[in-house]
Amino acid sequence: MNTVNSVEDIKAWPKNDEGWHVAPNGYWVTLGDNVTLGDKVMLGDRVRLGDKVRLGDKVTLGNGVRLGNGVMLGNGVQLGDAVRLGDRVTLGDNVTLGDKVGLGDGVQLGECVTSTQIIQDRIDALIRAGRPLLAWKWVTPQRKSPNFDGGSSIEYPKDAVIEAEGEVSDHQCAPGLHVLPVGVRPEHAGLCGAEHNFIPLLVEYQPEDILFPGFPGNSDKIRVRKLRVLE
Repeated sequence: MNTVNSVEDIKAWPKNDEGWHVAPNGYWVTLGDNVTLGDKVMLGDRVRLGDKVRLGDKVTLGNGVRLGNGVMLGNGVQLGDAVRLGDRVTLGDNVTLGDKVGLGDGVQLGECVTSTQIIQDRIDALIRAGRPLLAWKWVTPQRKSPNFDGGSSIEYPKDAVIEAEGEVSDHQCAPGLHVLPVGVRPEHAGLCGAEHNFIPLLVEYQPEDILFPGFPGNSDKIRVRKLRVLE
């Protein structure tokens, strides 16, 4: 980690051939235009800050963090490794987001929110609604999981109930059964290229079986512990 107190601290670091500012410890950082930093900001390696980003005092950004244009982070915000925030995201003081969390454009979070709290609150709201949910499970022509995120291949015959181990967490790629909202193709979710022969199966799951419902503005990937194949 590098501790900086102003944009000028970063601009004083030399640039490499790829346009990154290189800190004395070898970490890389890129800056957009009109960025503002508070005191004692800590930056990991390969952090990208978009235009008009504003960081409060004692903000911590892990390795590979990418902030879109117009992002505003309050004092004491902590972002884990590989966090992605879209344009115009605003986080209040002391918000904590775990590794690989992604928030879409325009998301606003109040003070002291954590990514695990966001996940549990979204699951609780779906449980209160009390309705089963539909999704697409993309499979090979042999009705087997393509293993976009690794793991064992699972067959999905019609009318089968499929179960897997997993825990509720803020990690979208953790163990469980991975599905996409109806209408979302795997290439749209960044899982593969547009040229593929995967097919969508309509599946149903209960809110109580959700392990990861997605984040605000970034709900293309869902993880559950049990589902029923409808077709």
